[in-house]
Amino acid sequence: MNIREKLNADQWAAVETTEGPVLVIAGAGSGKTRVIEYRVLHLIEKGVNPDEILLLTFTKKAAREMLERAASHDGRAAYVQGGTFHSFAYGILRRHGKRIGLSSQATVLDEGDAQEAIGRSLTRLGFGGKGDDHFPKKATVARILSAARNRATSVADVLEEEYPHFSQYAGKLQAVGEEYARYKKEFGYLDYDDLLVMTAELLRDEEARALIAGKYRYIMVDEYQDTNPAQGEITELLGRAHRNVMVVGDDAQSIYRFRGASHENIMRFPEKFSGCRVVKLEENYRSVQPILDLGNAILADMPKKFAKILRATRGGGTKPRLIYFENAETEAHHIVGEVLARKQSGVGLKEQAVLFRSSYISIPLQAALARAGIPFRVYGGLKFYEMAHVKDVLAFLRVAVNPKDEISWHRVLTLLPGVGERTAAGIYAAVFQKGEGTFREKLQGADKVSGDMVHLVSILDEAAEDAPGKSFRLIIKGYLPYLREKFDDWPMRLADLEVLADIAEEYKSARELLTDLALEAPERTERGSENQDALTLSTIHSAKGLEWRTVFLLGLEDGVMPSKMARKDEEVEEEERLLYVAVTRAKDELSLLFHLEGRESGALPFNRLSRFLTPPEIGAFLNQQDLSGLGLAERIRKENEEDGLQTEDFVDY
Repeated sequence: MNIREKLNADQWAAVETTEGPVLVIAGAGSGKTRVIEYRVLHLIEKGVNPDEILLLTFTKKAAREMLERAASHDGRAAYVQGGTFHSFAYGILRRHGKRIGLSSQATVLDEGDAQEAIGRSLTRLGFGGKGDDHFPKKATVARILSAARNRATSVADVLEEEYPHFSQYAGKLQAVGEEYARYKKEFGYLDYDDLLVMTAELLRDEEARALIAGKYRYIMVDEYQDTNPAQGEITELLGRAHRNVMVVGDDAQSIYRFRGASHENIMRFPEKFSGCRVVKLEENYRSVQPILDLGNAILADMPKKFAKILRATRGGGTKPRLIYFENAETEAHHIVGEVLARKQSGVGLKEQAVLFRSSYISIPLQAALARAGIPFRVYGGLKFYEMAHVKDVLAFLRVAVNPKDEISWHRVLTLLPGVGERTAAGIYAAVFQKGEGTFREKLQGADKVSGDMVHLVSILDEAAEDAPGKSFRLIIKGYLPYLREKFDDWPMRLADLEVLADIAEEYKSARELLTDLALEAPERTERGSENQDALTLSTIHSAKGLEWRTVFLLGLEDGVMPSKMARKDEEVEEEERLLYVAVTRAKDELSLLFHLEGRESGALPFNRLSRFLTPPEIGAFLNQQDLSGLGLAERIRKENEEDGLQTEDFVDY
């Protein structure tokens, strides 16, 4: 196979540079997946053993697709190790964690269970109870502690930067973090942050690093702009000896700072790896040039960047439209009409999307779409595995795997009539925390044992003895009476659980299933819905990596884009990158929408156009249309001139 013929000149440069460090700056729609696919093939064709190649990504699906594509050309590519940072870290800790005092039987907490564990730590310390109403909630505490660990900084620094109104609790929150660490150790838990931080700790040891990293001569990392400090350190430590590290990413699409991602990782990669070759992918296979012209202009003056100019491989196209409306209702009515018109002209609902900075912006549109009978899906809300019925059933399986799992025991026991948190805690302490034997045997002689409790425990004893698929179906059968009692829409929720049971059939062990679900759980799947022609409504963060023929971008107002929470220069820069990501999702048509009437009650009665779109050099790439009949575009320009406002003077309205 002639790989060179499949790639453009820049893609080939990235593929053929196999020795030494390489940074690939992959512009939106520039074919980075193809680069990784063919680089794997190129290495194998050169005689590299697949076992010596490691591919780290942010989703298991991404790794699987890249390696399956490579394996379709050469079956040896199927033996390359590929997966997420978290799954790689979990495997390393299972095999080598004893070096840092970690049990190989540790259970991974998902985000919801980690918050529950933090809640228990708060209770142990007596924080946040009555008389302490202003103490941050457990979800906020979880975010603060996670930010401190991910960014390798102190709790006090996180509070100063993001939660100044909680600064007086810095000492208490530090104590919560220490108690949470003790709690995890006591019950055999690991959270997402532990996986990365402990793996980095393990790799700092030269002997352990030689044992682990010595296996991999060639390392590739996808979406490097999304890595946090711990992931950046893991990459550096794995590649320190041989230096054959290729990272692929786009600094212009670094938009996950709120998750701990560090823009500095990709910017400083050439410093970390001296002699690094930088390859830029600027040919875009997705969008027409007028859309790319706007994207290029948005980033033109950004100070911290790898400069690049995206060039379309497709011809034609028209300028993106900036459309003004009087209020959210007229805006929503217009979108409904536009969506239907495009559907009639052959652009299906699946090929159209409405994107927004924050979910609340889409509420008037959702109402208008429902009235018009237009099916739509909303992305950026509650994940499948966070839903109560799914967590209930998973709690049963977690207990069967780890009988010490206090959080899951509480969830299981509180399903019973009359059993609350306090009663569940007493039962757990008296019965399930101690001793050996089956769950049913542990109940013998215990106080306040009901028939319902015996029923629940019998399910667990059966499930503990079977393969994951059969165990899951036994649990669903036993859980069904509680499902019917707890939820009015139980038939739909039962369908969800049956989908999970099908997934469980593919696993050899329940522990492996639970780990995968914790590290990368599936989105909600409703049978028969995947082929439905439905409009996509999505936050920009959830839309990254996706594309549509037609895109409508809502909320081009200061205070929304950029967010009113973005106050520091680096925060405003990330908001500008977020706009760039939104713009480059569109293939053929892009509409940017703005309405004058203020969104928030009590605020000033009008919005101001986003500062990102007001410079004349940006306006040159836009077709500005006033569909309100009120001359809003002209009024806004006049107001700006009369106020004498410069870009830095814009405030949130």
